[in-house]
Amino acid sequence: MVMNAETVYLQEIQGVRLFDKPDKATFDNYFHIGSCSKSVLAVISAKLIKQKKITWQTRFFDVFPELITNANSEYRDIALEDLLYSKAGIKAYTNAEAEPLPKYGPLVGDKRLEFIKYLIGQPPSSEKKNGRFQHLYSNPSYMMASAMLERISGLTYEDLARKTLSDDLGMSVHIGWPNSISADQPWGHMITKHKVEAFAPTHDYKIPYLITPAGDLSMSPKDYAKYTQLHLRGLRGNDNYISSEAYRHIHFSREGFSLGVANGAMGGKRYSGFDGSAGTFFCRSIIVPKSDFAFSIMMNAGSGSGSMEAVDWLTMLIVKKHFNWWWKFWL
Repeated sequence: MVMNAETVYLQEIQGVRLFDKPDKATFDNYFHIGSCSKSVLAVISAKLIKQKKITWQTRFFDVFPELITNANSEYRDIALEDLLYSKAGIKAYTNAEAEPLPKYGPLVGDKRLEFIKYLIGQPPSSEKKNGRFQHLYSNPSYMMASAMLERISGLTYEDLARKTLSDDLGMSVHIGWPNSISADQPWGHMITKHKVEAFAPTHDYKIPYLITPAGDLSMSPKDYAKYTQLHLRGLRGNDNYISSEAYRHIHFSREGFSLGVANGAMGGKRYSGFDGSAGTFFCRSIIVPKSDFAFSIMMNAGSGSGSMEAVDWLTMLIVKKHFNWWWKFWL
């Protein structure tokens, strides 16, 4: 989906919902957006800030004062913004095999809170420089930010996500894999040199409940394009769901990686964007505000040979076409 601030002027979809079945994917189907969900958490934060319920600088222990006694003192001053920047020293948990998440039985009522108690009792996983933690991309960091928003709003993360995207913005959203809605929705796939593996609705592989706020949303391509376009409008100075100032803060308040959003420059063009994949889907948005240009890519294969290469190839094809960079053969 390729767009400017006013319209989606190019849309294309190819392929099938399940690799060995003929049913074509459609713009109304759901695709998993993975860590692109982190930008949604930043938008929810900005909305609650607009309502004066919290600030970017609100400290975690201002919201959870009862947890400070048993916490490592290194975490004493971490704030909402630090958690969204992944600059709070919290362990990464980005590789399920290398860093298995703890398991809690049915007698533990609030499993995420129990996990938070564990996290803040551990030594920091990143170094400090000038008194601030260095960046370490961390899924539980976003879960902790979500916990702050839950407490100050009185709503669960799941309800906040639905309220923001569905109720307030009129967009489709589902928490979990698309085919957990229906087997007729797209299935996720992993591709290796030897086979394509499709993940059935009953497959054991799921985003763990403990880190759902870090990346377990699914949206349709047409609504995800609207979501991307919302950010483009905001970055071009148009207040909408949140202020244009809030969009700039989310996208560009830190170089390289801001509030769940990456940013950079290419060919003199400053851009920002989100990538998300939990292995079986891939989702990307690229936004170039000054050029009034953005696009989104969604696919139901997320890892293995060819998947990332396909997304990068299509990204450069769109960028070179839009900016007439046909001569930049090195891109």
